[in-house]
Amino acid sequence: MHTVLLRLSAPMQSWGTTSQWEERATTVRPTKSGVIGIVANALGYQLDGDLSALVPLQFAVRADRPGRTAVDHQTAGGGHPAPATRIPSAYGA
Repeated sequence: MHTVLLRLSAPMQSWGTTSQWEERATTVRPTKSGVIGIVANALGYQLDGDLSALVPLQFAVRADRPGRTAVDHQTAGGGHPAPATRIPSAYGA
């Protein structure tokens, strides 16, 4: 059996579990779907690619320093009027 070890270390991580409308739940440990997404991206899968080859992967988590959940009140646009929400590009538009 081949094994890949990923050390996921960052001050804030969000591992989504369920979402409904504006509410998005998270957990303190990585989810299989989140890790599969990271692996698929590293392997060059397209966003709408067929992930069936990755589904059978076995998954385990060891949390040396379990996280804690926090409430995040981010909003798209930050409450600015529509023209101010445009994201600048390399072309200045």
